[in-house]
Amino acid sequence: RVEPHGYGSCGLALRGGGQERGRRAGTENVAYIAGLGKAAELLSKNSEADSDTKQWRCNAKYMSGLRSQLLDNLSSALGEENVRTNGPADPASRLPNTLSVGLRNVHSGELLKAVSNQVAASAGSACHASGGGVSEVLRCLHVPDEFARGTLRLSVGPGTTLEDIDKASGIIIAEAEKQLDSDYI
Repeated sequence: RVEPHGYGSCGLALRGGGQERGRRAGTENVAYIAGLGKAAELLSKNSEADSDTKQWRCNAKYMSGLRSQLLDNLSSALGEENVRTNGPADPASRLPNTLSVGLRNVHSGELLKAVSNQVAASAGSACHASGGGVSEVLRCLHVPDEFARGTLRLSVGPGTTLEDIDKASGIIIAEAEKQLDSDYI
């Protein structure tokens, strides 16, 4: 049995998505991998004189705060028992700009159809977008089905404002409440 130690440790890297007919995960772009490694090395150096590094750290802190506010808005309105983050328990170990959140007994596909003209969000990775079922990554992370079916991936950026967060979370909350009131699932 494979136990999760992070997102990429479930043996999923060797199996492709539907577009690969499950045979392979794709071809790695070695030049981009090397470039990403060099960028990470440069950004991780603790140089106070480097304005790019300071800006990166400032953006990460700002986006992390917005991500936390988005989660707080959803949890406050829908109830903490109905909102579950997917991924590391420690917020400092998560990407600063991305929130993967499961909404109990909400169908993410239906929610996204209803809000797609107002909020940019996704329910899963592009390579599993047409599958319709719970992703293997969520299963590997032991996300209960009632949360996995309602999982949304939401991202913020340096240009996102607190007003954007409040507006987007309000739209998501209203649609989630409609589903919960109608006993959709």
